[in-house]
Amino acid sequence: MSKKPHTVIESIGVYLPPETITTDEVLAGCEQTIRFPLEKITGIKSRQIAGKEEFAIDLSRKAMINCLEKSRYKATDIDLLICCNISRVDAQDTLSFEPSTSAKLRHQLGFGQAMAFDVTNACAGMFTGIYLANAFIEAGAIRRAMIVSGEYITHLTDTAQREIESFMDSRIACLTLGDAGAALILDRSTDPNVGFQELELQTYGNYSGYCIAKEAETGGWIMFTDSVPMTDVALKSGAQHSLAALKRANWEVDSFEHLLMHQTSKTSLSSARREINRRLNEQVFDEQNTINNLGLRGNTASTSHTVALADQIVAGRINSGDRLVFSVTASGLTIGTALYVFDDLPDRYRHLPESPSEADTNSWTPATDLPRVRVESIGIAANQQLGSLERLTQASKSCLKASAYESQDIGLLIFSGVYRDEYLMEPAYAALLAGELDMNGLLTETNERQTLAFDMFNGAVGFLNACHVAQQMMVAGKSKLAMITTSESENNALFYAEELMGIEETASALILDTDSEKGFSHFLFSHHTDNQDVYEVDCSSETVKLRLQIRKSPELEHAFLAGILPTVSELLEQAKLTLEDIDWVLPPQISSDFIGRLGEQLQVSPEKLIDVCQSNDLFTSALPYSMQAAQAQAQSGDIGLVITVGSGIQVGCAIYHF
Repeated sequence: MSKKPHTVIESIGVYLPPETITTDEVLAGCEQTIRFPLEKITGIKSRQIAGKEEFAIDLSRKAMINCLEKSRYKATDIDLLICCNISRVDAQDTLSFEPSTSAKLRHQLGFGQAMAFDVTNACAGMFTGIYLANAFIEAGAIRRAMIVSGEYITHLTDTAQREIESFMDSRIACLTLGDAGAALILDRSTDPNVGFQELELQTYGNYSGYCIAKEAETGGWIMFTDSVPMTDVALKSGAQHSLAALKRANWEVDSFEHLLMHQTSKTSLSSARREINRRLNEQVFDEQNTINNLGLRGNTASTSHTVALADQIVAGRINSGDRLVFSVTASGLTIGTALYVFDDLPDRYRHLPESPSEADTNSWTPATDLPRVRVESIGIAANQQLGSLERLTQASKSCLKASAYESQDIGLLIFSGVYRDEYLMEPAYAALLAGELDMNGLLTETNERQTLAFDMFNGAVGFLNACHVAQQMMVAGKSKLAMITTSESENNALFYAEELMGIEETASALILDTDSEKGFSHFLFSHHTDNQDVYEVDCSSETVKLRLQIRKSPELEHAFLAGILPTVSELLEQAKLTLEDIDWVLPPQISSDFIGRLGEQLQVSPEKLIDVCQSNDLFTSALPYSMQAAQAQAQSGDIGLVITVGSGIQVGCAIYHF
């Protein structure tokens, strides 16, 4: 049996909104008569719905509270908070962009010690968060993490009821959705025989167009699903991936009690079970060991596995010591497998003790001086005539052209942009890019080379977050190379040109590899949430043409500077450096005036400041632009200080060795 990773689920939290609606009621609410046996095909009788007083962030928050109530840990014991929902509809007709959900919840629930960022990867979001947290735990950067998602997605159902024309409509899957919140606390296991024994994810980007959620013609958002080809490739890839994971872990095909797949429809679950049995040439999977949670829940997107897990534990079907195979399938196409052995979690979940065992509160020092990751190549595309994905593809191809590596060598692809064309929510933009670059994007029999693609979402700090995540993944042996990308669009430009973000419509990419001397060494992220409301952006769908609503306080740049200074001081102390040791400062490329004020505050000479400001804020592309300029000037052995700042208020800093 494999002894890695040694990560265990310490607690589970679930929140389900109290209102329910039946499948018959959903069909009856369609403007066109839909003659289709939806309940019979999907197995969905009813599902919970939010959207009156509770929205995505509320579902997340209530699941987190439930998770903490069942845990021996407090909010202040959590080192990493990752929010993974697809939907960020946090109020009526309002999609939140900045600050990130994780930054908001960190502040609301007092996660004062936690690094926080959002990950979006369609229905694989929570497992992507688990995968990243596991890498951080293995690298020694954190002790424990909370992974959370609040999926208010039945607003897609509302749109579909207006737009669907027949049962053959590609929007029909919107009628199967349910709302839920889910949270997990992950901890390092003291027993290598429990917890995650295998955990792998990969993206087949060439199939990323099979499921798209974006702006609807009638207002709001809608999801289009090309069900037949998507189901076909998902069945084949999922079966192949699960059987390979069982083989790696030396698990016999009949040595586990439960198979838990993404809960989409009864028909899909049955087809997947038959595909695995066909490959095994024996009847291993049946209705008894395959979990089907659809009847009263529907498809709850990224929360699906966790909601089903909690339901099965409460029902007494999952018990301490049981072995479970998680099969992950999501648009993108991202698939994955996790093999899990339960400790006493089911017993603890069902029978919360009156006096929970004491948490481990011993002093602990995170690993901060990790092996270095080097910027191997950079690509930039500033063509404003292109759409955001086209610019992104151009920048990434430019990066690969300047690199010693090929696209198939990239094991990790992260997109960190915030504003994209058509307000696209699903799949991950990184998955679409993986398809454009043909980055190990097709299912093959061997799959010797693999790429995991997902999005990180954390305002202007997100690009540096992604670099940090890449470092942890490399240290944990999950990938040898990473490509970090971004692209931004002015979403209001076409219909509301008087209300612009003021960000540069550009795209950029860089490739990271490991190096013994050069590259990023130390990272530090800080949160200054007392000023959270000085910079907020959300999208209103009250009108047919969606509109960004931008709120920037006159005190914003003052708040940015107030957050940067102590973070820089703390990072330099960790790295045992002073400002005199710094040869180059790579600041946020907000404006030349801002860079000048920052230099004065830091008491750094102007010659050390990299200023590549365009007419607008470079936003998430600030690091690639400034790194390209610094590399043209720096000498071998020079030390750089990277500074990013964004909504939240969040600050990210790093030391870079040229």
